[in-house]
Amino acid sequence: MGVSRNGARTLLDLLQKCCKLSRLPGFQIGIGRILGADDAIAFFAVWNPLCAFVDVLLATDDHFNRVDATDPSETGGEDNPPS
Repeated sequence: MGVSRNGARTLLDLLQKCCKLSRLPGFQIGIGRILGADDAIAFFAVWNPLCAFVDVLLATDDHFNRVDATDPSETGGEDNPPS
């Protein structure tokens, strides 16, 4: 990893992957068996809107997974606030 990458981008990468995995067939059934029916319902009440939110954020971000400050006109990156 380069010095311009921080944990924020890694978190977004992981959330994107976790949301993708949670859409696999059998995932909801598995969570229900692990957590029990009531807790699984509570889990998905939070998880599904979170994944929808992450999907929208990443779909509309044209800089997702690019190296920081790839555009010379950018004055900062995720690690360096604009001066």
